[in-house]
Amino acid sequence: FVPTVVFPILFPAICIDTNSNDHATGHIFIAEVKSWREAQNHCRNLSSDLVSIQSAEENQAVQNVTLSQTVWIGLFKDAWKWSDGSPDCVAAIFKDKGQWNDLRCSNTYKFVCQGDKLILVQENMTWSEALSYCREHHVDLVYVTTEEIQERVSEKVKNATSSHVWLGLRYSCSFKFWFWIRLDTGCYQNWAPGQGPDSQYDCGIMGAIESTGGQQWVGLPETEKLNFICVTCAETGDQGV
Repeated sequence: FVPTVVFPILFPAICIDTNSNDHATGHIFIAEVKSWREAQNHCRNLSSDLVSIQSAEENQAVQNVTLSQTVWIGLFKDAWKWSDGSPDCVAAIFKDKGQWNDLRCSNTYKFVCQGDKLILVQENMTWSEALSYCREHHVDLVYVTTEEIQERVSEKVKNATSSHVWLGLRYSCSFKFWFWIRLDTGCYQNWAPGQGPDSQYDCGIMGAIESTGGQQWVGLPETEKLNFICVTCAETGDQGV
């Protein structure tokens, strides 16, 4: 009799939510109604901002993700500036036929956050808690399989409030290898000295990235509480870089 080894398969969650996302742009439609300033703060808590619209194509993309509802966008009447600092344009909310109109900032509407498929969560959680949070609110913990994604993640972690930030990287102490939670061992690596495949680890070790210095990867006990990065609702394997 030969025992069968069964690997637990960790599929990314599917976005089934009152909120919705545009896979191409990463724009996030928030179905909760808020004032303009509250909406801006909500987006900024997601390491994003209220959406800026610079072309007819972008206007259509925002309309597509809003399900033809009136929503706040990133204009306000201080010389008509986009809330993320980019210049030009003249409106405050998005209407169902694509027109813009200026309304009182204290009015409450649903809203759209600027597309960003990587979200730094500045709350300290264990690795398992971070994984559950990302799958409940977004898609998954981030997996860094290319140098381009590493560069994006490195920029994000500079704003972390913990010394390290959890990644979707875990260690199998039974088989002694690292793998991403989408079951990809990956070719790209950015381990700190003395870390990675050539080192031995105890069980319960997960992957994290330094928030300072060279932003390299390390193995840490999964019970440590750290900030973490989620991937927002994008197609599997597409993290918008």
